[in-house]
Amino acid sequence: MDFDDIRIFFSVVEHRNLSAAANALRISQPTLSRRVRALEAEFDSPLFIRNPRGMAPTEAGERLHSGLQGLERQFKVLKEEVASTLTDPTGEVAFGIPPSPRSLLAVPLLTRYVNRFPFVRMRVIEDTSGALRDLVANGSLDLAVTNFNEPLEGVATEPIGKEQMLLIGPKDADLSLSKKTALDQLTRLPLILTRRPNSLRLAVDTGASVRGQTLNVRLEVDTLPLMTDLVIAGLGYTVLPMSGVRDLLAQGKVTASPIADMSITWLIARRKEYQLSLAARRFYETILDVSQEKVSEGIWQQA
Repeated sequence: MDFDDIRIFFSVVEHRNLSAAANALRISQPTLSRRVRALEAEFDSPLFIRNPRGMAPTEAGERLHSGLQGLERQFKVLKEEVASTLTDPTGEVAFGIPPSPRSLLAVPLLTRYVNRFPFVRMRVIEDTSGALRDLVANGSLDLAVTNFNEPLEGVATEPIGKEQMLLIGPKDADLSLSKKTALDQLTRLPLILTRRPNSLRLAVDTGASVRGQTLNVRLEVDTLPLMTDLVIAGLGYTVLPMSGVRDLLAQGKVTASPIADMSITWLIARRKEYQLSLAARRFYETILDVSQEKVSEGIWQQA
C-alpha cells in the first residue's frame, strides 16, 4: 500500500460512492474499482460493503481508516515541513479545546496566531478533554488542551495553568466567591453534572466517595451551555472551573463559590514521539505565551 492507495481509500470512505470518489480523484470508475479490489486483496479482507446506494466500510475498513489517519497526517506534516524550510509556516494545524477554557483562550489565541501566520490553515475542534486526548494520541489532532485528571497514555503534556473549581448556582442561591464551600456540602444539593467518564464528573464523584458520601445528581448533561442554562433556570447546581463561567458571573446570571481543595490543572497535549510541523510548533509556542499571560494577569495560577 502506497500513499496513492491511501488517498484512494480515504476518498471512497468519504464519498461512500465509487462514482463520486472517481470524480473527486479524477480517474475513471473502472480504474478506481480495480484499485479498491487490489487493496482488499492486499489486506485479504473485504473493506467495503456494496449496496444499491453506494459503499460503506466494513469493520475491517473502519479499523484500517482509523489506523491510517495518523499516518496520513504525519505525511502531510513532513511535506509541509520540507516546503516551509525557505518560507513562512504553511499547511494545516489541527487543534482541540474543551468547552470550559474555550471562552478564555480560544479567541485571543487564534487571533494572535492567524494574524502572525496568515498562510496557515487552522482546524479547531471543541470536545471533552478525554475525546481530545484520544484524537491527539491517534494523530488526528496536532495539539489539544486537556487536563490533569485525564489518563495521558500516548501523549506528552506540559502544564499551562491551574484554576479553582466552583460550585455554580442560580442568582437567588447567593453564593459568594469570597466564601468557600466544603466538598461534602455538595451532597445536599441537586446537581447538574456531565456523564461519566468525563474527568470533571469523576473528580467530583471521587471526592464524595472518599468521604463515604453519595451525590444527588438530578440531571446529566454533556454540553456546557445547556448545563449553565439549567442552573440559571433554577433546576440545580453544577461544578465548573472559573474559565467556564466568567462571562455569566460578570453578567450576574449565576452565583458561585470556590470549592475547598478542588482545582483543575490544564495541559497542552501532543502525540508522543511525533514530530510537529513548523506551523504546529509555532502554534504550541503561542499557546504557552497566551497561557502565561493569563497567569500574569491573575486569571490562572502557575501550574
